[in-house]
Amino acid sequence: MDFTIDSDLRALQSAAKQLASRHPRAATGGEIAVGPGVHDPATWQALSELGALALPFDEEAGGLGAGVVEVSLVAAELGRANLLTAYADALVAATVLAGALEDAELGEELAELLEQIFAGELLVVPALTEPGRAWSLAATAKAEQSGDGWTLSGVKEPVPYADAAQKLLVSADTADGPALFLVDAEQLGTGGRVELNGTPGRLLAIGERASSLLQRGINIGTAALAGEALGAMEQALGLTVEYLKSRKQFGVPLMTFQTLSQRAADMYVSVELARSTALFAAMVAGEDPDDTASISRVKAVIGRTGRHVGQEAIQLHGGIGVTAEYAVGHLTARLTDIGHTFGDRRQHLASLAADIDGYEHVTILS
Repeated sequence: MDFTIDSDLRALQSAAKQLASRHPRAATGGEIAVGPGVHDPATWQALSELGALALPFDEEAGGLGAGVVEVSLVAAELGRANLLTAYADALVAATVLAGALEDAELGEELAELLEQIFAGELLVVPALTEPGRAWSLAATAKAEQSGDGWTLSGVKEPVPYADAAQKLLVSADTADGPALFLVDAEQLGTGGRVELNGTPGRLLAIGERASSLLQRGINIGTAALAGEALGAMEQALGLTVEYLKSRKQFGVPLMTFQTLSQRAADMYVSVELARSTALFAAMVAGEDPDDTASISRVKAVIGRTGRHVGQEAIQLHGGIGVTAEYAVGHLTARLTDIGHTFGDRRQHLASLAADIDGYEHVTILS
C-alpha cells in the first residue's frame, strides 16, 4: 500500500481545513462549544459544495468516483477543528442506498434520493443502536408485512442527528431474517430516541443482502471516524506541546522536565500509529469494503490511541484541561465517543479473537 499524500489530496485537505475554519461550532459556553453537536445546515451545505458527501461513490450513482482515502482526509480536518457533523453517519446510510440501487423496483427512487443527499438537500442517518444493548448489527426492532408494504415497531436509541434528519435507515428483524428500511423521520421522537409503532417503512434489502450492505456501510463510516479521531488527536497533541512550552513552573517551561517531555513523546507515538491506522482503514475500505477483520483492527487501535492521547492531554494540562472554555476536554470527549461508535475496542478484539483459528499467523494490533 502506498501511504503517499499527493498534491491532489493535499489540495482537498486544504479545502476541508478552510471549510472547517469558516464554520466553527456555535459556542454555548465560553469560547468553545459545549454539549452535543447540533446539525448545522450551513456547514452541511458547505460539505456538499466541497463534494465531501459524494466522494466515495461511483459516478453511476451520482458520486465523484474518488475513494475512502479522500473521505478520511476530509474527516481528519473536521476532527482537528472539533467540528461535529453527521458526516460518518450519512456515509453509512448513503452506502446502503447506493448498494440497493441494483434493485430494479427501487433504482429510480433511490437515485433521486442520492442526488438530494449529495447536494446537501436531504439528510439520511442510520438508526441502528437499541437501548439497553451492546452494539450489534442484529436488531430486536420488528418489521411485518402489511398489505403491499411494511410496518415497524420498536425503539432505536441513541440515534445521532435524528432530530435533523428527514429520513432514517432503520434495521429490523423479520420472519425472513434481518432487513433494512427507509423511514420518514418526522414525528418519530426527539432527543435521539426513535419510537417505531406501526411505522411504515420502505424495504431496501432483506436477509444476507441486508447484512452485507449494512456491514459495508459501517466499514466506510468507521474509516471516516478513524480519520476524524486522527484529526482530534493531532489537535490535542499540538495544544499539549504548546502548553508545555509556554507554561512555566519553578521559573522554567514545563517541557524542561524530562518526565513530561517523555509523556508528550509517547503521545506523539500514539498519534503516528493512529495516522497509519486511519490511512490503512481508508485504503482497505476502498479496495475491499466488505473486509470486516481489518476494520476491527482499526477500531481496536483507534480506541486505544484515542484514550491514551486524550487522557495524557488532560493530565499534562492539569485543571485547565477539563474546563468548558478550553478545547482539550472537548476533543477527548469526542475521542471517547468515537471509540464507542459502531462497537468499542473490547468488542472488536473479541471479534478478532473469535476468528483467530482462520489464520496461520496472526497479528492483532491492540
